Amino acid sequence: MLTLRLSVIAVCSALLSACGTAPAPRPIIPAAEDLTSAPPAQRYVAQQQQQQVNAQRYNQQLRWQEQQRAQQAQQAQEAQRQEAALQRLAEQRREREQEAENARQQQLAMQQRSRDLRAQQRQRMERVQQQFSTPPALNTYARQDSRPVAQFAAGRMYTGPGRFTRLPDQVAGSLRASGVSEAGMGAYVRLAGGGQPALLTANADNPQTPASTMKLVTTYAALGILGPDYRWPTEIYTNGNVTGGTLYGDVIIRGYGNPQFAETDFRQMLQALRARGINNIKGNLVADTGFFNVPYQDPGAFDGNANAAYNAQPEAILYQERGSCYEFKDLKGKIQKICPVMPSSAQARQALNVNLFGSFWKIWVGEMGGQMQGSFARAGTPASAQLVYTHRSRPLREIIVEVNKDSNNVMARQILLSVGAKQLGAPGTPQKGAQAIGQWLESRGLAFPELRLENGSGLSRIEQITPRHMGEMLVDAYNSPYRNDLMSSMAVLGVDGTLKNRMKNSSLAGRGRFKTGTLRDVRAIAGYLQAADGQTYVVSILHNDPRARASVRGAHDDLIEWVFAGSRSFGY
Repeated sequence: MLTLRLSVIAVCSALLSACGTAPAPRPIIPAAEDLTSAPPAQRYVAQQQQQQVNAQRYNQQLRWQEQQRAQQAQQAQEAQRQEAALQRLAEQRREREQEAENARQQQLAMQQRSRDLRAQQRQRMERVQQQFSTPPALNTYARQDSRPVAQFAAGRMYTGPGRFTRLPDQVAGSLRASGVSEAGMGAYVRLAGGGQPALLTANADNPQTPASTMKLVTTYAALGILGPDYRWPTEIYTNGNVTGGTLYGDVIIRGYGNPQFAETDFRQMLQALRARGINNIKGNLVADTGFFNVPYQDPGAFDGNANAAYNAQPEAILYQERGSCYEFKDLKGKIQKICPVMPSSAQARQALNVNLFGSFWKIWVGEMGGQMQGSFARAGTPASAQLVYTHRSRPLREIIVEVNKDSNNVMARQILLSVGAKQLGAPGTPQKGAQAIGQWLESRGLAFPELRLENGSGLSRIEQITPRHMGEMLVDAYNSPYRNDLMSSMAVLGVDGTLKNRMKNSSLAGRGRFKTGTLRDVRAIAGYLQAADGQTYVVSILHNDPRARASVRGAHDDLIEWVFAGSRSFGY
């Protein structure tokens, strides 16, 4: 019985194991040597399992190989793209280098052509000079006084085309070599004596900014309106009683716009005051500047350089051109230094004359031993004031020499205001000056509808005139009583003024008188040239271009040389 029970239990245990009630043990793949010794059923199962494992490994290897091939293909494509990009960049760089080389070669060729043209021009000029007896260089035009001079201009401007209406080849070539367009260069050439059509009218009727060549218009009109012998007065007055050498009142300086009022002139006036027996002044030094009415303008408004001498503002008492500082002892015996002060506002304009007050202390107290108990003021001259002395400037014909030879801006502005006050009444204003000049030119038969005058110095972006009208004005001046005065005020080519170093080593040195003009984007020159055949020509060149720098001067000089040699010698 016991044996039967044990058998039943064993059978039940086997059934339970077969039905999965207990976890089956993890199959173990027998080693290869064990397969032969294992039973056939077990060997079959092991072989099947091994095949599955091998298939999985094979599939994994295939997938890895496919991924590797795809990655390699992708890398190859990327390398090809990079190589293509590098090739494109290299090709573009080669193209740019080739273009730059072509441009450089073209530039060199143009420069060489310009040099060749100039060399040919020099040779032709030498041949022309051999054909004519070379006249002596003109250091002065006074020799022409013996020639008959028309009292008035012909009364009619030449308005037609010139014999040539485009720039000469060598001039145009010089411009192209500098990368500058011909369109911005206006030129007008005519015999100074008039009576014949113009020689050259290239862009001659385009209004241009003339820069400082506008001073020729201002000074020529001043010669006609004020007269070559005009002298600016500056007066000194006293307003009060004198007792025991003491003036109980003010000393008044009344200005009329003298462009060259200097310390030596002021000293003469104070010496005349001292000669009246006055040693002590119990009053103020008063500056009467009412002869001009000039609206306040920031000196740095034009180009931001407020302290530049060329930006000095005009005034009826323009003392030392506001360019001096003074040291003196004040009433307490302390050393004081006063320099010209540029105003920061309209209310500060009184500071413009502190150098006049400083000079007064230097001369009256420091040199003459006088005394003063007062300050500086700006006011008019009362009717009760007594005139002590009148100082008169140098004549206009001498003053315009500095204006034109050295291109003095503030002096030109003084002249414009003086012309306005003389012609249309005090106070002088820029508007009156411009109107007076326009009216005077029209009275000479010179109607310039495009003419714009702002201050008469050319330091302006508003002022304008055409090259033709600048030239016609010079023709008119040459045939007027003011020819020698105007021409003597202009710089001599290669000798002095703004032309001292220009063409000084050429055969043209001493043969021309010109006024130059320079602003940003503006180059200009206008005046008279005595050609190789002895004839005098008017030359007017106004050049406005963003690239009009010093490089265009060569083209302007080429044109002057062309006029000097004569157009026929160039086969133009």
